[in-house]
Amino acid sequence: MSPKKRSSPGNSGENTTKIIFLGGLGEIGRNMTLFEHGGKILVIDVGLMFPTEEMLGVDLVLPDFTYLKERRDQVVGVLLTHAHEDHIGGLAYLLKEMNVPAIYGAKLTLGILRAKLDEHRVLDKAKLIEVAAPGSLSLGPFDLKFFNMVHSIPDCLGTHITTPAGTIFYTSDYKLDPYPIGDRPTDLEGIGEVAAHGIDLFLGDSTNADHPGHTPSERTVGEPLHDVIRNAHGRVIVACFASNIHRVQQVLTAAEAEGRVVAFLGRSMLNNMRVAQELGYVKVPDWMVIPIDQVGQYPEEKVVIVSTGSQGEPLSALSLMSAREHKWIQLHKGDTVVLSATPIPGNESAVRRVIDGLFRIGAKVIAPPLNKVHVSGHASAEDLKHMLELVGPNWFVPVHGEYHHLALHAELAHQVGIKPEHVIVMEDGNVLELTDGNVKKSSQHVEAGFVFVDGLGIGDVGDEVLRDRRVLADEGVVVCVVTIDSYNGDILAGPEVISRGFVFGDESSEFLEEACGVVRDALHSLADDEISDYTAVRRKVRKSLGSFVWKRTGRRPIILPVVTEV
Repeated sequence: MSPKKRSSPGNSGENTTKIIFLGGLGEIGRNMTLFEHGGKILVIDVGLMFPTEEMLGVDLVLPDFTYLKERRDQVVGVLLTHAHEDHIGGLAYLLKEMNVPAIYGAKLTLGILRAKLDEHRVLDKAKLIEVAAPGSLSLGPFDLKFFNMVHSIPDCLGTHITTPAGTIFYTSDYKLDPYPIGDRPTDLEGIGEVAAHGIDLFLGDSTNADHPGHTPSERTVGEPLHDVIRNAHGRVIVACFASNIHRVQQVLTAAEAEGRVVAFLGRSMLNNMRVAQELGYVKVPDWMVIPIDQVGQYPEEKVVIVSTGSQGEPLSALSLMSAREHKWIQLHKGDTVVLSATPIPGNESAVRRVIDGLFRIGAKVIAPPLNKVHVSGHASAEDLKHMLELVGPNWFVPVHGEYHHLALHAELAHQVGIKPEHVIVMEDGNVLELTDGNVKKSSQHVEAGFVFVDGLGIGDVGDEVLRDRRVLADEGVVVCVVTIDSYNGDILAGPEVISRGFVFGDESSEFLEEACGVVRDALHSLADDEISDYTAVRRKVRKSLGSFVWKRTGRRPIILPVVTEV
């Protein structure tokens, strides 16, 4: 496939636009991309990622904002493509660290964002400006055109970016759904029009590059969901993403047809449905929606509950219900639970635990892939090929997804005729340079590591802390307490060895006593000048005790020496 004709972007080889990826490449989430030209920076999306199981105690994962904070005066604005957490969830944390001139997004995106920023108490720092598709915007050297993209949330924007260095088309997340809920399909006609003038660089969503064929329409879920609600003899609990407005609308439509009331459960679900109703994206009769604490006042066969927790999040509504710990809803035999979502990579085991809990209770569980109660919001392989052919770019860079998604999307580009040397697979921290319509991977690398949110702490938990937490979880901790005379270095008390998560104290007194003897002998072997050096003492305790434990048990717990001087 040869690239389409392109307009002349500029007349100087020094006119370069940098594209800097701070997140979203090689992972699901943390989508954040910077476009830098002439000392001005356009930010597209500021997302977060939910922690994997190895990230013990971590609540959220953010992009590293350091590069942007160091250039905060160069920012011309932040554009949000849609209201999913992996695209807007990090913005409140960014605003706590720096101001931005303005935040641009479609109506629903800004409506959902406003509630989030208010919750974080940074709404007063945000200037929110609504844009729409089709539409346009100029910010410094960046001329933007917006196109409607169908996704699993309304108001998703694809963006055509023109700079003096060339033209870029960025899909954000999308699917090709010719008959979507809401009747606004992906604007292939508009995209084709700008593509006819030539697109130098195409940045395309890769999330479903490993799915063959075409992604089904969202409408295909409506009838299976209606069948479940129609045939259920008791309560129906539907768990889905709180942002999946069209999915919830289909549940509401089915519930209305069957004369059932609906209660929303989960803070994000309540917030999103309130915003969606206020803005007209969800239509529901007033009589249907009831507070969750009034569910018990209705016959069970007349109740539908729409809940969060489809990803097995530990404190989500569905997880608490599956563990019989929810304040308002106690599940029992006769309830039907629908998981109208598939697990995000990394959440599979958490979802399985929730499903097991539901089965133990005796609830009927309906979930994909056995039941057609979910379709993806992302384009599958044949759809991706169609978009590649429509855009006809000179250069292509796959974005959004784990590395294998990016690599497979690159292979699809080869299949439709894009030159292999014009397809570049990038990773977080990499920098692209677009100059006079040509693209190359820069030798520059930007820090783009994970920033962990742990409780109220942001960035104070790093890899070393997580490594210690993993060791504590896997191997436990052994504490050795020694009291030393500060005048002569004599051991006044101890060593006393205590373990947690390693060996059970009541059954290991002989082992621990032997460990004390090993440490005592090691301390007696220290020279006079070493016994007064508490760093040397701690080192000796850690080495001798660690060696003993390894030889006896084959384990490597955290060894924590506590040396006190009197």
